[in-house]
Amino acid sequence: MSFHEDWGERSERWRGVRSQELDVLGTSVHVLRADGPADGTPHLLVHGLGGAATNWLEVLPALARLGPVVAPDLPGFGRTRPPVPRGSRVGANARFLRTLLDHLGWDRAVLHGNSMGGMLGVMLADLEPERIERLVLASPALPSPPTALHRTSPQTLARFAPFALPGLGRVVLSQLWSRSTVEDLWQENLQYLHGDPSRVRPELAEVGKDNIARGQREPWRVEAMAAAAESLVGRLMASGGLWRTVEQVDAPTLLLWGDADRLIGRPVIDEVRRRRPDWDHEVFEGAGHCPQIEIPERYVDAVATWSPRLDGRVSA
Repeated sequence: MSFHEDWGERSERWRGVRSQELDVLGTSVHVLRADGPADGTPHLLVHGLGGAATNWLEVLPALARLGPVVAPDLPGFGRTRPPVPRGSRVGANARFLRTLLDHLGWDRAVLHGNSMGGMLGVMLADLEPERIERLVLASPALPSPPTALHRTSPQTLARFAPFALPGLGRVVLSQLWSRSTVEDLWQENLQYLHGDPSRVRPELAEVGKDNIARGQREPWRVEAMAAAAESLVGRLMASGGLWRTVEQVDAPTLLLWGDADRLIGRPVIDEVRRRRPDWDHEVFEGAGHCPQIEIPERYVDAVATWSPRLDGRVSA
């Protein structure tokens, strides 16, 4: 994919979104950003495992009506190479997000996290309770209750079980990427992650394929993906620490979930709601794991309606 200063050149829906390279403590970090009202609370958008900042393209312009918006490629993903080996692990990336807030000069922010980004959002809210004003968690990667593991989809178990053993996931991932075409990998992800794959617009599909192709070209991407997945699975298996963190979050939180999500099942969401009945929530019928991609208008409406800044709704 060619470098776009203004993503509106690629789709009118993305007008005003621009790419930037930030030097964050010596690491070149690629971000997407859009300007918003100066008096609005900034929004930080955090993608999931294997994703990139471009996972937020469909909602970035609309969210910018609430305040300035930045979506980073986390170290180890997209265009951001991790500064050290295994610098893509979730603990390192939670600390990176804190450093990124410092670099941006944001003393408060609304953090949106999808999947692994949701786990990172909860961790950052624990690290920086005074700076995370609100949390929006879309299908957050949180533990499944042990009694509900049998309800985990076989496809999800097959994808993530190798990462429970150090080194095995890297081998499996490397073999998969080496023997698969970009189109093969894209179609597998498309069918797995979305309730209705036809709702993913062609322009965004091309961006997703570009990200996969870049991953196959950059040797560090396999190592980074495997390290992140191992650390994510490890935290899910040692569930007590994550649940304690969830229970300590002070920020008002909106929990979003699609009931066609094959990765984060209903038992996870039910457990989150049991532990945090004070959190607001919305279920999207027929949507999958990435509602900001599949149903961006509904995602933005849910956030805008929940936001104390706005009366009424903001369309994507």
